[in-house]
Amino acid sequence: MIWINGKGVMVDPPPHSSLLLQMMGIPPRLIDTLVLTHCHADHDAGTLQKILEEGQVTIMATNTVIGSFVRKYSALTGISEPMLRALFKFRPVRVGAFMPYRSAHFRFFYALHAIPCTGFEVHLGGESIVYSADTFNDPEGIRKMFEAGVMSEGRRDALINFPWHHSVRQWPGPVSLVGCTG
Repeated sequence: MIWINGKGVMVDPPPHSSLLLQMMGIPPRLIDTLVLTHCHADHDAGTLQKILEEGQVTIMATNTVIGSFVRKYSALTGISEPMLRALFKFRPVRVGAFMPYRSAHFRFFYALHAIPCTGFEVHLGGESIVYSADTFNDPEGIRKMFEAGVMSEGRRDALINFPWHHSVRQWPGPVSLVGCTG
């Protein structure tokens, strides 16, 4: 969970996330945005649950990830793809570009995983964090993959130069970024 000026952005919500929020005393309606990094059940099952329970949430993801999500859950639920898409607002992300959201800026990047997957940075008021879901983060292994012709030089460099430099490095619970609202 990332709090930006009093509103929550939930990342890869787990199943029963609304119940978990209620147990922590957080009204689920305060979370109106989800980031979906990839379509494995431990990352996307709560997304489906949240849109079915809460209504018009915004989902930030790449076109590839949201397409996979819609196809997967349409097949599992029997809800048509157009009907499923009507249940949420899609905010497409462009990998590498800074994307303003509320008073913060997100920058998404590709992670290295078995399926298309992203991570992101969030910047607000001089503070920043980085998040990456399931990713292969072994520089020597990445170099070997490059040498085997599995990836481009640019992809290798982007993976090896992971943005570790952020001001918030570890946190025991939800991250709260507070900036100017005026």
